Amino acid sequence: MEKRRLLITSGLPYANGPIHLGHMVETIQTDIFARAMRMMGHEALYMCGDDTHGTPIEISATKRGIAPEDLIKETYASHTADFKGFDIAFTNYYTTHSAENKALAYDIFEKMQAAGLVRVEKIKQLYSESLNRFLPDRYVKGKCPKCGAEDQYGDVCEVCKDRYDAIDLVEPKCVLDGSTPVIRESQHLFISLSELADFLRDFAKSDALSSEVENFVMTWIEEGLKDWNISRDKPYFGFEIPGYPDKYFYVWMDAPIGYMASTMAWCKANNKSFDDYWKNDKTEIWHFIGKDIIYFHTLFWPAMLKVAGYALPKRVHAHGFLTVNGTKMSKSRGTFILASKYLKTLPAAYLRFYFAAKLSTGVDDIDLNIEDFYFRVRSGLIDNLANLHNRSFSFAETKLDGKLSAARFDDDCRKLIGDTKARLAEICKAYENVDLAAAIKAICEIGNAANLFYQNQAPWSYLKGENADIEKARAIVTACAEVVRLIAIAIKPVVPDFAEKIFAQLNLPDQNLADIDNCLGDGNVISHVEKTYIRPERETFDALTVPDETEAAAAAAAAKVLPGEEKVEEHKVAEIVREPLKPLIDFEDFEKLDIRVGKVLACERVKKSNKLLCSQIEIGHPDGPVQIVSGISKYYEPESMVGRTVLVVTNLKPREMFGLKSCGMVLAASDDAGLELPGTILRAPGAKVK
Repeated sequence: MEKRRLLITSGLPYANGPIHLGHMVETIQTDIFARAMRMMGHEALYMCGDDTHGTPIEISATKRGIAPEDLIKETYASHTADFKGFDIAFTNYYTTHSAENKALAYDIFEKMQAAGLVRVEKIKQLYSESLNRFLPDRYVKGKCPKCGAEDQYGDVCEVCKDRYDAIDLVEPKCVLDGSTPVIRESQHLFISLSELADFLRDFAKSDALSSEVENFVMTWIEEGLKDWNISRDKPYFGFEIPGYPDKYFYVWMDAPIGYMASTMAWCKANNKSFDDYWKNDKTEIWHFIGKDIIYFHTLFWPAMLKVAGYALPKRVHAHGFLTVNGTKMSKSRGTFILASKYLKTLPAAYLRFYFAAKLSTGVDDIDLNIEDFYFRVRSGLIDNLANLHNRSFSFAETKLDGKLSAARFDDDCRKLIGDTKARLAEICKAYENVDLAAAIKAICEIGNAANLFYQNQAPWSYLKGENADIEKARAIVTACAEVVRLIAIAIKPVVPDFAEKIFAQLNLPDQNLADIDNCLGDGNVISHVEKTYIRPERETFDALTVPDETEAAAAAAAAKVLPGEEKVEEHKVAEIVREPLKPLIDFEDFEKLDIRVGKVLACERVKKSNKLLCSQIEIGHPDGPVQIVSGISKYYEPESMVGRTVLVVTNLKPREMFGLKSCGMVLAASDDAGLELPGTILRAPGAKVK
């Protein structure tokens, strides 16, 4: 495998507030990608830092009676503590308020000037006479000039979605002091993006963007690129523009340059060449961003880099927004969850695992559904992967003196390990494609297969009786331990603490993809076994959305309903009356059935039967998954069942079929065309069907 050099970034969090779980979607996704590249043997630097400039910083500091420098220093400490709590492995985390960022911003600006792309123009802006300052768009509210909706900001209407200039607002008011602003002229600097339209069109059609993002960008280009205002009037916390007194770079001019500044600071500290990373086509620059800042990273940013002679991004990967329980994050609903609150409530590994399981290649929003979060972590991470580790490692330590051996491997043991190794290439490909959900799915399927192997091979049965065979038991457990080691390598980018514990209990150094063929066997000893994770209580997950006193006060203040957020009546569905197809029953008869949503964790054919499948299904029972035998093999392959959501009757009396105990029934639709399981169920395993 050829070693690659990747310089990876995520969007810089703004230094005017704490880190929340919306930030963590992107940071976790980027960290997993960077760790995966390192696990595969590539050089992967993860550069990031705080975005520290702009009017909000200056105003917040003024309100508190402190200098902006003190505010961003305080925020930096808070941000870095939260990221450390989530195991984010930055190569360097820096700040845009730095000498490196200033020098680079000046360099890029001067090269754009030399290229004739900078022009000066007088524009009209809203000005607060009481505050003696020009007002940015978000510091003005009024009536939308198009639809008349009240309480709208000076850039876009939240009701009709129309865009406009702040001076077009009807009855504008300054949000800082409620005063009525006046219109004044001010001189500003603009970058002529339209002159770079051909270059930007080629960039949009390159491999740097997904087809989904390319469509956004091409639409903007074809509609005509507007010149970009890169200046702001004082007072403004930022870099003064050389040659233009009292004019400052707009925050979006120097913010992405922060990626370069972070790299430059790291290069200086580690005696590396900055040009090797930002002026070298062999370095792959990867940007991870939210879909709300696609415009800046696919138009302004590549234009700046191109004109200034720096390397262009190889990939700009955009993701969607985070919702909580299906709705926008909201303080009033208790769903605006700070990273610091999460870390006081649950392990970071749970959220890293859950986000990875939900993040694929698209820009769709992802939902942190608390119920689904609980069951996904419990069934995938704990009852599957952590359970495989605990049952096999504990058995080895307590029953086999911790000693492993591959001497008695049979075909089943070799097949289990061979199948696992074969899937590692698939997992690595998923990481490379930033399809984290596919990687997690494959890893969990490996765990399901190994758990089923362990259960069917039953190593404990070889420790007693006249047929006792300790070495046979040792071979079974060694095969399972080897799979656990391989799983730990594969999932290390997602939950590094899990991998660290596995390697320590195997008395091994850190393991990477290059170590997959170093199989466990004679000489390897398992010791000091402890559970990687303890099965959590549901209440701890629910506590995430219970506001504390501070949050409750903030929620009360934020409870005002803004235009466009009013509740809209749902469409009424016509009631359909049909004759029943079987005799009517009393409600009490229906109530006797306990029907739950289940998730299939593992599935295999029943030997000597041509119609039965045996599935392990998570139904939310405190004792773990149940085993159900179903006559559906004519219609479904075992592999297609794993991960499927099904309806289960859980309170049927157990029944034995082909020597297997079945503790329930999977429901399906049946007609002349065959049999079909129900479609997607939007509830988590264990939800009761009423």
